[in-house]
Amino acid sequence: MNYHRKLQAEGEANTYAPIIAPEAQERLHTLLDALECMDTRIARELEWLDKSGAEEDLKEVVRQDILSRHQARRLPLQNAVEELRAQHRATCPDTSN
Repeated sequence: MNYHRKLQAEGEANTYAPIIAPEAQERLHTLLDALECMDTRIARELEWLDKSGAEEDLKEVVRQDILSRHQARRLPLQNAVEELRAQHRATCPDTSN
């Protein structure tokens, strides 16, 4: 589940110069790990809910509650990721040429 494990190979990751500052990269990985954990946990909760024997109307109410709480908790982390991306874009030279 760790974002660092998603790199294809350690050697390949060290071949290229870092695009963002190590501190920002560490913070970004931490935020992405947290978001992934949150999403995985919510997916499990929704799966348990779907498998429960509760009435469909009740399931829908609970599902909406789970999703709204999830979005409220997730939003600050998501905003922090977007802020890091914006900072990165502002400091990187335009390489589209």
